[in-house]
Amino acid sequence: MTAHTPFPLSQYGYAVVGILISIVLPILRKQLPSTFGATALVPANIAAASVKTYIIVGIFSLLTAILIVAFGGSAVSTWEWYTAVLAGYAWDSTLQKIVHG
Repeated sequence: MTAHTPFPLSQYGYAVVGILISIVLPILRKQLPSTFGATALVPANIAAASVKTYIIVGIFSLLTAILIVAFGGSAVSTWEWYTAVLAGYAWDSTLQKIVHG
């Protein structure tokens, strides 16, 4: 991106969508019944702590989406929507693996 190139807002938005998908999928996965058919209810305080963790990681990732767009440089303006979604998803998925193991 040069000084005359506007910020690629649509690509940023799609990167954010990828990040949000990466945040929501683990939450939804925890809601699925276990393979043994036993569905254990998660206590409210544990669920709240889990959601708080994902919100904090999500906020950090949203800020990081700016870096995704910045590192993409002039190529970002040619990204299709799915490229930006995958870039956001890949970043946040990697971040969650680093943070949560």
